[in-house]
Amino acid sequence: MNKKIFLIGSMGSGKSTIGRLLAKKLNLPHYDLDTMIEKQQETTISEIFQTYNEEYFRDLESKALAKYSMLEKFVISTGGGTVLREENQKIFKIGFVVYLSISLDAQYHRIKNRTHRPLVANKDIKTTIKNLDDIRGKIYQKVSNIEVDVSNLDKEDVISNIINKLH
Repeated sequence: MNKKIFLIGSMGSGKSTIGRLLAKKLNLPHYDLDTMIEKQQETTISEIFQTYNEEYFRDLESKALAKYSMLEKFVISTGGGTVLREENQKIFKIGFVVYLSISLDAQYHRIKNRTHRPLVANKDIKTTIKNLDDIRGKIYQKVSNIEVDVSNLDKEDVISNIINKLH
């Protein structure tokens, strides 16, 4: 079994939660890129977007991905846009990439009341997530080893599904 696992997918697909649970189940360390960046920068992702810009955040994200992917074993929960950079796509090739796909309806219901999502803040959420999916969906599919549709699954089923496909 590959001991370098990357979780990718749209915001609200459960990358952070599933990453933490999967890592615990497999006895691997878990690194959530957004959390690591917030700790390092001593601020929130939203504030980084407001103070600097998305490009600045993507630079921090790429550096964090490169740093943590050097480790011997891990589960890394990426941000939804981590896949956009080619340098990050190359890093994914060293491990096993799990795409947590989610229907736009399920995604909308998960994120509609969240205030910490800078890409959907003060915007038409349904249109924004559709536009992001149009751009990112094909990339997620291209770089992943497996896809698990999380739209109608509980956490335990998602974990079981991933573990079964890892072996």
